[in-house]
Amino acid sequence: MTNRRGFIKNTAALATLSVIAPVLNSCGIAMDETEKEKKRIFPQKLKKGNTIGLITPGSPITKKQLDEAVNKLKNKGFKVYYKDTVLSKYGYLAGKDKERADELMGMFSNENVDAIMCVRGGYGSIRILNKLDFKIIQANPKILIGYSDITALISTIYQKTGLVTFHGLLGVSPFNDFSYKAFESVLINPTAIFQYPYLRESETTENPEFDQYTINNGIAEGELIGGNISVIDSMIGSDFEPDFENKIVFLEEIEEKTYRVDKMLYHLLYATNLKKASGIALGVFSHCNINDEPRLTLKQAIEDLLKPLKMPISYGLPFGHIDNIVTIPTGVKARLDANNNTLTLLEMAVV
Repeated sequence: MTNRRGFIKNTAALATLSVIAPVLNSCGIAMDETEKEKKRIFPQKLKKGNTIGLITPGSPITKKQLDEAVNKLKNKGFKVYYKDTVLSKYGYLAGKDKERADELMGMFSNENVDAIMCVRGGYGSIRILNKLDFKIIQANPKILIGYSDITALISTIYQKTGLVTFHGLLGVSPFNDFSYKAFESVLINPTAIFQYPYLRESETTENPEFDQYTINNGIAEGELIGGNISVIDSMIGSDFEPDFENKIVFLEEIEEKTYRVDKMLYHLLYATNLKKASGIALGVFSHCNINDEPRLTLKQAIEDLLKPLKMPISYGLPFGHIDNIVTIPTGVKARLDANNNTLTLLEMAVV
């Protein structure tokens, strides 16, 4: 009887703790309720004639870059809206932090804006994360697209609000046939199941960075999350650190020496829950097979770290700082077939 009373007492205490104790992420940081039990929100699909708002949450742009982005979107049948702040400059940033945060929040609040596209990446998005109103974003869901530095926004907004966001074209990106068709297939004319096409960049046959290969065989399923590895690495230990558990994690990089890619990947493996991912889809690590003597190739470094993991892993999928990129929705369920180096969306990312 005494043991039973003790058991009941201890059980009651544990139950109380489970109610009052915060849920922690992999670094022991408390997760809020929206992050812990988010409900996914799918934005409205794009239609010709919709208005796309242009923003610069990272590095500054030139008037020429803005004009080119506007013309590309208008030629595809969209209207374009932007504020004067899109051309702001503050050193290596496109305006002060509050200005850039206000620009993004204004696009979400503006009922005449149907989707939001970042003109370029660079650096700076991480500096505005703590200035965003996630409740306003959640109440005004719409497409947000970009890549590189924009990883900070697409990852965090999805985790904090449940809004599906998009790793894809920037305003400065080439709107070539391959990239724009992939954009259309996800955002304009979606299908219930969509396998991403593949087209190797021209004049890269001698460049191993553009090779496709399997690191670990197998098939994985899960929600997609990821982006630029150096941006994700800079978020580790913060309240904005991505949750990789049971996810298909997609990663890419540009112009980092091989040892730096090695270091960042190692950091993700041992400072986050990346080892609990369902699978890892690696894009093209452009200009990263750069070595000082003695040499260790990019492929060797990546395989040394990832091959011991018991999950499907593929390298060379069509995303990254390259011309032929696909549009990847963060938060949407997908299948990674590492045996055949394919990635397939298992549901539509827009409604």
